[in-house]
Amino acid sequence: MIAGTPPRAAPAGAAEGRPTMPLTVRELVSRGELGLSVAAGAAGLDRPISWVHASEVPDPTPWLDPGSLVLTTGLGHDGPASLATLARRLDAAGAAGLGIGVDVVHTAVPEEVVRAGDSTGLPVLVVPYATPFVAIARAVARRVAEEERAALQRALDVHRRLTGAVLDHGAAPGAVRVLARELGGRAAVVDRAGRCLAAGPEDAAGEVGGLLDGLRPADGRRRSLSVAGPRRHLLGYPLGTEGTRGHLLVWRESPFAGTDHGVVAAAASLVTYELELQRSALARARRSSADAVREVLREGAAPATAARLVTSWGIDPERVVVILLGRAPEAGDEDAEDVHDVLADQDVPALACSTDWGETVLLTTRADLVIDALRASAERRGRDLSGGVGVSDVLTAAELADGLRQARQALAIGRKEGRTVTSVRDLSVVELLLASAERSIPETLVRRLVDPLRRAEEERGVPLVATVRAFLEHNGSVADASAELGVHRHTLRSRLDAVRQVLGRDLDSSYVRLELAIALQAQALRADSAD
Repeated sequence: MIAGTPPRAAPAGAAEGRPTMPLTVRELVSRGELGLSVAAGAAGLDRPISWVHASEVPDPTPWLDPGSLVLTTGLGHDGPASLATLARRLDAAGAAGLGIGVDVVHTAVPEEVVRAGDSTGLPVLVVPYATPFVAIARAVARRVAEEERAALQRALDVHRRLTGAVLDHGAAPGAVRVLARELGGRAAVVDRAGRCLAAGPEDAAGEVGGLLDGLRPADGRRRSLSVAGPRRHLLGYPLGTEGTRGHLLVWRESPFAGTDHGVVAAAASLVTYELELQRSALARARRSSADAVREVLREGAAPATAARLVTSWGIDPERVVVILLGRAPEAGDEDAEDVHDVLADQDVPALACSTDWGETVLLTTRADLVIDALRASAERRGRDLSGGVGVSDVLTAAELADGLRQARQALAIGRKEGRTVTSVRDLSVVELLLASAERSIPETLVRRLVDPLRRAEEERGVPLVATVRAFLEHNGSVADASAELGVHRHTLRSRLDAVRQVLGRDLDSSYVRLELAIALQAQALRADSAD
């Protein structure tokens, strides 16, 4: 239906950095060997030509791209009025012009077409009978090839300059400097939070805030984008292997060519490579500190050593929070993601190590940011924090062992209550027990209520403490407690009778149940401290 080849991308410029102007209708007419002349639309002679199409279809615009020069003899048209309508349609479609081959249907360009060309500004050319349409197509094709070769050479030169600038100045500063200069615009590297890490020129940093709309999708992943506006054209490429590290932005007043996209994508790859190297190095450094973290979490660890360790990683030694990440029951070793890799993506001071029970301990001053990062990482892998998270109170570096106990108790209670994240501050009784400086109250309760049950257990060979704990945790339900312990309800009632005999207390009393619950919690804290 339409003869021609697919349209080309606009040229990026010459190898030496000066722009290569696209072929215009004026330049094509000036080539004497083609014998073309202008019949109408002289005001539009500077329209650029993207390609040449020969068509006898009355309305070829659905298959045309902007900048097309359409050639026709008029054979497919029902008189001059149809050709005039074609001229108006081509102008509305952004065509470069209309060429009419004379001495086939018309001896000259019809007056109706001349008027349409002059009124719209669409160039209407006279194509002599002796000039084949293919000769015009060849002339345009040669010029297109020259432009594309020049654009490719320029892109290769820019690639070399990018590499040199990255080696000399670092990936982000070097890339934005070269992109701003070579593409005639402005460039910036922004992190995940929208903070400008590098800009070229430097004052471009002030414009970054207005460019970030649309770069923060709900899933946290970044997208490549190309935005064309009346005053500004913007390219944005995500940084990081998962596109979550930020964006490389380039913007200017004129549209970007296809090779410009390639140059910006290459720059984004260089910046990503450096960011990933830094991320990997940071993860390795944190991983190498894991043994030191385990040592300062031990009971009796030297406070000065703990303070030096957390301070060296930017953690305030007077405001440390211990986070315990439980292992999901269904997770295998192959499902676990190294928490050090997760932390390497975050601009937050934190340290981590694993425990012998498959848990992960983290030290930080910003528990909220760390937990958000852990949750986002789990969601990216299609999982959740089903293992639970326990969070201590804010402590000093000298109290890390206490913090671990707090986090472990918070995790254990949170799991039983079906919570994903549990802070010791959510558990008033536990917080009260942990806040007792001399531990006199919890020790008294343990001595009066738990220790007698322990001695009775040894004498009778019956797990009385576990029985009471299950009974209380199930709000006095004999059926639920017996099901958890795997015994018959009559057996459970018999054990509860033994508890009443040993303690001389009525387990139906809400106050006695409260005392026992506190005593058992205090005993768990004491046992954890002994471990």
